[in-house]
Amino acid sequence: MFSLRKTLIGLIVFMMSQSVSSGFTLELSKADTPAEVRFLQQGHEETFELKAKPGDYVQLGWRVDSGRFNLDSIDRLTGAHIRRFVSANTGRAPFLLVAGDAPISLKVSAIETGNFTLSVIKQVSIRHQESQQIKYLSPRLSHLADQLRAGSSTDTFWTEVEQKGTPLIEDNGNGESILTFLARGAKTGVRLLGAPTSNHEELERLTGSDVWFKSFIVPNTTRLSYQLAIDVPVISGTWVERRRAILATLAADPLNKHPWPADAIDPYNQHSTVLLPEAASPRFLGDQVVAKSQIKQYEIESKALGNKRDIWLYRSEGYEASKATAPLLIMFDSEHYNGRVSVPDILDNMVADSVIPPIAAIFISHIDSKTRTVELPNNAQFAAFISETLLPFAQAELGTSIAPERTILAGSSFGGLASSTIALRYPQHFGNVLSMSGSYWYSENNNENYVASLVANAPRQDVRFFLSAGLFEKSVAGRGVGILYSNQYLRDVLIAKNYQVKLETYAAGHDLFSWQTILSDGLIHLIGKDGP
Repeated sequence: MFSLRKTLIGLIVFMMSQSVSSGFTLELSKADTPAEVRFLQQGHEETFELKAKPGDYVQLGWRVDSGRFNLDSIDRLTGAHIRRFVSANTGRAPFLLVAGDAPISLKVSAIETGNFTLSVIKQVSIRHQESQQIKYLSPRLSHLADQLRAGSSTDTFWTEVEQKGTPLIEDNGNGESILTFLARGAKTGVRLLGAPTSNHEELERLTGSDVWFKSFIVPNTTRLSYQLAIDVPVISGTWVERRRAILATLAADPLNKHPWPADAIDPYNQHSTVLLPEAASPRFLGDQVVAKSQIKQYEIESKALGNKRDIWLYRSEGYEASKATAPLLIMFDSEHYNGRVSVPDILDNMVADSVIPPIAAIFISHIDSKTRTVELPNNAQFAAFISETLLPFAQAELGTSIAPERTILAGSSFGGLASSTIALRYPQHFGNVLSMSGSYWYSENNNENYVASLVANAPRQDVRFFLSAGLFEKSVAGRGVGILYSNQYLRDVLIAKNYQVKLETYAAGHDLFSWQTILSDGLIHLIGKDGP
């Protein structure tokens, strides 16, 4: 008898030490219903049915008055574990989930006997999430989203877009427009290069459709070019390598009706353009006149730099008769400005319209992108090459000496930076700077706004400045001061040092399409009839 009693007691103890289901399946209390305090003995568990549809956003309420518990979500049909929210009372609150296709139950397991409360604090259906969380800048996109929710397709929308072209342009009042960039049918995503920001922007997908979009509010004077990259490859590697993968699919927008250049060999070598109604009409571009200008190519060597490069020497119509007083434009990045943008054509048209006098110009090759990033940012040897080798060569070929007040150093981005630093090093040779979106965020020796500090800490030189920057050229994610603000700061320092300086801002970005028109503004200011 004693042996049997001992066996029964041992069996009861063993059973109590195992996980025992209470046999309850309960619907969870909702937010507007007081949650019931539940008691659970050690080794027991209790399941609660979560009534949720796929996509529902759910926040759980969980409180322990005594004891210790685990809280898990499980597949209601198979009992398979999905996720652990609480382990021995330790969990990352708030307790949030999105319901999947499988029906869900929540399982509470008691590690130590005690009381707990489990409830649903918040539950939002997927349809309510859309209407609550998505706000569209574009009224047309908002209307389309309503149509899609009502069961319509995107066919009519795309027919309209194909007729009008992209991007969508909608009036926002107060001299502004809503600009919406669009792409159709991407699988994984679309990135936008040339947006009215300083970043690679990612388009969003209109839920349940083939419409990808991104909207911006911009001034009605906006002028920009852009490209789209559809389904950019996702690769391993550094941040720079992953970001650079955009180049694999980057091309003109197939729905844009204003490609640039129009005769590009393929869409990958072409941009799409936006020119809002109040943007100044482009002047001096294209074949306005049949001019008798001359341009000749040379190769020039720098032993100090250890390289050779191509240069082009241009003479406008009427130059020979007036070369004793004619200005000389020295322009960096000939790959851009004697190529995709034909500055010789621009100069021809400006001279023909008598807005500038007959002029000579030198276009300097940057050899390659690596060399460019070494030579243009405040390189003393490159500055000496421009002053002591290139300028004397040009004067010999032109058959005249050129006073500093008649020379203009010009460039964009790093080319604008180089124009300023070379002129400040050699003011006895270069008296004018035409800088388009100059990279004055450039720092040296941990000194931000390096060029501004050079100006502030040195005697005033006899150099005049035309600076330009785009309203969209702001800092990206807090990295540096950005081009717009650094140009404004340099302008202020130049004024404080009593330099002649003009800063023009444009509703544009870091964009060759805009620089081709800004160049003529700068030349008119520096050497034109209406200039200083």
